[in-house]
Amino acid sequence: MKSITVECPDRIHDQLEQMVQAGWIKAPGEVVIEALRRFLESHGSDLKESQILKDVEWGLHGDD
Repeated sequence: MKSITVECPDRIHDQLEQMVQAGWIKAPGEVVIEALRRFLESHGSDLKESQILKDVEWGLHGDD
């Protein structure tokens, strides 16, 4: 597993800490991981489509 260090506004950090204290989450990192997972899931197809279109363009008009 890899680590990522994230800086966030005090207000967001305080809200995460309140969620931990209330027992909604075990640690703020859980929310960050879920947010990243959702972002990647929702944007993954856009990235793949963009890469495919670039490959097709290169295949049709490449410099070879």
